[in-house]
Amino acid sequence: MIERRRIRRRWIVAAIPVALLLVVLSAMLLGRDTACQQPRAAPSAETRLMPAGLSFDQIGTVTGVRKDGRHIIVQAVTTKPPDEASVLIQEAVTAAGYRFVGADSEGVEAEVFFSLGAYAGGQAHVQPAACAGRSDIDLVLLDRNAVPSGTTTTTTP
Repeated sequence: MIERRRIRRRWIVAAIPVALLLVVLSAMLLGRDTACQQPRAAPSAETRLMPAGLSFDQIGTVTGVRKDGRHIIVQAVTTKPPDEASVLIQEAVTAAGYRFVGADSEGVEAEVFFSLGAYAGGQAHVQPAACAGRSDIDLVLLDRNAVPSGTTTTTTP
């Protein structure tokens, strides 16, 4: 009888770490799946904050837009390679009235820089996302309405 209790205790003591390990591994696997779900598009109340003429239709899904003081911050997800995404961002932002200043690409990530008249107009950063085959885009633009009046903001070369 006493021998049975000892054996039972050993099994219980051995089973607890195994069960704990299984719980941790399951949580890690489930967490990995959520990163690769279809990105949720930002609500229209947020996308209305984007500058007139700015469209991410050819780039990816806008997941969030907010205004922070004088800046508009756009977050998005794309499946396009960083080099291609940076060119499409350049086209979209210049269509919205900003001027392309330059770009820097390192293959796995890219940055694009813009001006708005005499001001630094913004920057886009494309970097690998948690989900393979996707990139996160962080675009920060100077709000045209925040530029002091009387400042020229033409975009012609």
